Amino acid sequence: MKIENSRGFVLLLTLLIMASLSAVAGGLIVALTTNFREIAVRTNDAKAFWLSEAGIEKAIWNLKTPPGSGGMGENWTTPGTIENLGGGNYSMVVVVWDFALSTHGATIAATSSGGGTTPQDAIDNNASTYWESNAAPSIAVPQNLTVHFPQQLTINKAKFTAPTTGARPQDYVWQVSSDGINFTTVFTGNNVAFNASGVTDEFSAQSNVNYLRLSVTQDGAGVPNSVRIKALEVNGNKITSTGTVNSLTRKLEQTVVVDDTTQTSYDEIDWNEI
Repeated sequence: MKIENSRGFVLLLTLLIMASLSAVAGGLIVALTTNFREIAVRTNDAKAFWLSEAGIEKAIWNLKTPPGSGGMGENWTTPGTIENLGGGNYSMVVVVWDFALSTHGATIAATSSGGGTTPQDAIDNNASTYWESNAAPSIAVPQNLTVHFPQQLTINKAKFTAPTTGARPQDYVWQVSSDGINFTTVFTGNNVAFNASGVTDEFSAQSNVNYLRLSVTQDGAGVPNSVRIKALEVNGNKITSTGTVNSLTRKLEQTVVVDDTTQTSYDEIDWNEI
């Protein structure tokens, strides 16, 4: 009788040990499976980011490279060109963009305003409106327009249009800043002639630009003795690239204002994740 009880106890103990081992093994399998899934997700997420970067670089190459050399040229735009790479794909969107427009998120401030105008009139994409300073510009008291962009840019050119020759910016500087406090002069214009279609100034590529300032020290000495700006423009290409791997996506945006001759600003790495 004792032997049978001992055998029963051993059998019960064996079953309990096997059940415990099975539970532990099951837990390990679940944990390992979850870990493998998390690793796969992180790996695909990283691949999607790299693909997005690859799309930015390919779009830049297309813009910098003329069609005769295999690229698309500086006038290339696309609503979404998809290319496969490394088990996933990237989609490139390239558009021509005025980064200074208020409808594109830019804001603007002025040293002064007169004649019922506002600085907003310089970035409203309305040819019939303009900003006018409330005082004559001078070296001692320059009249400034400062644009704040909604994202950091790489810039190497800017444009202004004046409605009349007498109130045009004649002597001025373009300045850039990342914080709106410390500004660096990147271009100086002296005795600049009136051009009804506008004046475009080019300078060395400047990256991480959040603010652009036009600081006028001399107008055209006409009547009224003030400075007027019909449009302040920062035109260039905006590139958006979306990398996709197994339904996971990462999206980057490159914002550049391109020198049509040298395209030096493309050599500046300046993109944001969106």
